[in-house]
Amino acid sequence: MRRGLAVLCFVLACRQAPLAEVLEHHGRWESGYGSTWYNVVGRLRNTSGHAVRYVKLRIDAVDDAGKVVASTDTYNESAEALGVPDLDAKELLASGKVKPLAAGTEERFRGSFLKDETPAFADYRVTVVEAPPAP
Repeated sequence: MRRGLAVLCFVLACRQAPLAEVLEHHGRWESGYGSTWYNVVGRLRNTSGHAVRYVKLRIDAVDDAGKVVASTDTYNESAEALGVPDLDAKELLASGKVKPLAAGTEERFRGSFLKDETPAFADYRVTVVEAPPAP
């Protein structure tokens, strides 16, 4: 019994605090320029205790049973360029053009699903994927 309790305490002590926290988000259908998309916008906070290079988030569209039917990755507002397919993310980070997010700082994020490319879904969820420390 004591050994089990010691292992549990060790595991709880080693758990890493979240690097970033999603404070709020909301989604809605929007249209323009001949397209319709589901747009998710929100705010996050760097809760790591140190500056991070960026915060990467995943937005999952889920059906009534909670099964993921589509996903998209996005970044905090000042690091959105990292999600542009035509840009080299490593080169962009090395250039210093992506502003680090200081400890405790809040920032917006956004992501979307094109209606024509996304199966029907009932809801969505937002999770933090990574937030590497700034150099």
